[in-house]
Amino acid sequence: MANKLEIVWTLATVALITGVAVYSTILVYHLDDLPAHPTEYVQVIGHQWYWEFKYTNGTDVNSNYDPTTNSVSGGALWAPPGAVVQVNVTGSDVIHSFNIPQLGVRIDAIPDRWNYFAFTVPNVAPGTQYLIQCTEFCGTFHGTMRSFLEVS
Repeated sequence: MANKLEIVWTLATVALITGVAVYSTILVYHLDDLPAHPTEYVQVIGHQWYWEFKYTNGTDVNSNYDPTTNSVSGGALWAPPGAVVQVNVTGSDVIHSFNIPQLGVRIDAIPDRWNYFAFTVPNVAPGTQYLIQCTEFCGTFHGTMRSFLEVS
């Protein structure tokens, strides 16, 4: 017959595994929830080899990166500090990957499919920039498919 200590350790292990399984299931279920009232909505369209940002106020900018100066012309993704930004992402030609590494944001931009996610802009000084890059090899000039999230 098993001693009482073996029974206690077995039951404690089963309880721990059950707790982790329940908690993980709840987290996975709510992982892709979008906020009820985001501060900003932006449509992002990946093109070979630039990002297009469309805002709800009608502003539409194409972000072209210049690797010689590490700067962007034509516009960028703008958001105020602390804002909750919902981003709707798609691709126009091939699969791209919208990535803001410093914020842990990454989602695929697939042609004819919209992917949705939201993130919170850090409370930092206006003018702070975060690199946006494509992390899915999308062709010859993939390395220059960059832009910036500008905290405004």
